[in-house]
Amino acid sequence: MLVGNETLYTILFYALSLAAVLFALLMVCTKKILRSAAYLMAVLSVTAGYYMLLGQEFMAGVQILVYVGGIVVLFIFAVMLTRSVELDEDKPTLGRRLLALLVSVLLFAFSVVMFSWSELPVLLPGLPGSSSGSAVAEIGRRLLDTGPTGYVIPFEVVSLLLLAALIGSIAVAKYDSSSGGGAR
Repeated sequence: MLVGNETLYTILFYALSLAAVLFALLMVCTKKILRSAAYLMAVLSVTAGYYMLLGQEFMAGVQILVYVGGIVVLFIFAVMLTRSVELDEDKPTLGRRLLALLVSVLLFAFSVVMFSWSELPVLLPGLPGSSSGSAVAEIGRRLLDTGPTGYVIPFEVVSLLLLAALIGSIAVAKYDSSSGGGAR
């Protein structure tokens, strides 16, 4: 992605590294579960930034979809399975709403700028010079392949891990508070 301009590449690498360390420290130091999950989501998003710097856009997309998407599932578990005071917030203040609006607009502007700078060619299947059809077919074959180059086994392991997390969260939620802990 940034092969020609090594100075910019180095600056982005150090900025991502600083952000990763900062969010990781915030993640382990906060006492609120939702904030901790949000910081974990930020750390995993920074990891996707590393993939982008390495020119691995597909892996960055997978990082966002699988890992950051998994954190959204964690948010749902936290909201549904805990009865926390921090989740009972009725109305955000005007300042928080304005901050959210500002961050949303900045993220949108950043996305527009990044997409306008990127050189993503539009390749239609069947046109000369277009290999997108064969690349999609190859990814499909690998997703269903059980061999050493296939991805079926890793996806099955991840599904078992998510199932274990679901069972664990239900067990924690049902743990009786009269016996010393738990959410209920």
